[in-house]
Amino acid sequence: MIKEEKIKSLYEDGLADFSNFFDNDLLKELVFEKDNLFKEYPYGQDDNLNKKSKADFVRPGSYMIWDVIEKKPIFSKILENKYVTNLAKRVLGDNYTVASFYIRKTPKIDSKLNPHIDYQGGLSFSILLDNINLNNGETFFYKKSHKLPPPPFTNFDNPSYKTTSITGKIGDTFFWFPDCWHGRNPNSCDKDTTILMCHLGNSNHPSADSTGRKVNYSKKEKKHNSKNRKKYLDLIFRKFGKSSNNFFKHFIYCLLYFKIKKFSELAIRQQTVFTRNKYGESEIDNFSIKKYLKATNFYKVIVISLKTSIKKIIGTKLTRILKKKSN
Repeated sequence: MIKEEKIKSLYEDGLADFSNFFDNDLLKELVFEKDNLFKEYPYGQDDNLNKKSKADFVRPGSYMIWDVIEKKPIFSKILENKYVTNLAKRVLGDNYTVASFYIRKTPKIDSKLNPHIDYQGGLSFSILLDNINLNNGETFFYKKSHKLPPPPFTNFDNPSYKTTSITGKIGDTFFWFPDCWHGRNPNSCDKDTTILMCHLGNSNHPSADSTGRKVNYSKKEKKHNSKNRKKYLDLIFRKFGKSSNNFFKHFIYCLLYFKIKKFSELAIRQQTVFTRNKYGESEIDNFSIKKYLKATNFYKVIVISLKTSIKKIIGTKLTRILKKKSN
């Protein structure tokens, strides 16, 4: 049984180490099949699922193999694990959606992936498929950052912000909120390191991931009654719930979800997209507008917002052409 203190830590920090949920025989099979996958796809796949033949990166510093359950069904046992399903139901409710399920391999590389967020109101987990130490290409997190602005609008490199790396042994499992700041450290060792990653949402989470692939390994038992849905909530949270590069949308989401209690309760009750269940204690579910604004670099907000507006006006393609000519 999952200890309540771990769940509380997840809600408080945006990250929790759940150690190892899996028996050794299964882990050996998973590692064996992972190795076979990367023998077949040494440089992973591109976002269109094509096998890559060159050592360049589609995603910064790592090689991805997507939809590994379709390639190696043994990985489905992860989603059948009672601890995984119980925790997902606790956070997201019944009939949650498995939006993406993949393995990331990081070779020896000096660069790191800067902190970012994915989407609000979801749940993710990572499973180490190698023994991983500090600066072995592991994911790092900033605890409690899921209630702060997205990293581009802050001074995230300020020493006052401390990172936590997910290191450990094969099978160690970490659950985290995708709106918690996270990135990837360099891999200073000569060995490639691999991590399995899974992104989840509630029953109304989009079944297509960021690349447009419609993959869903969920086993939904029933459909929600659409007659009584407040459709305006779907429209609002769909607009503001995926705002990793928009300060204003992100701030509005936080106000709606954390501060307007009746509004968020209704949204959560009908499992509106980009919402997750709250923990249930005011101290844990609290959101500080003062801390949020204090963490904001308003100069960056203005500059990034202007650049985004210009791109929309003149078009992304023209912006790239002008950028190339200036270089």
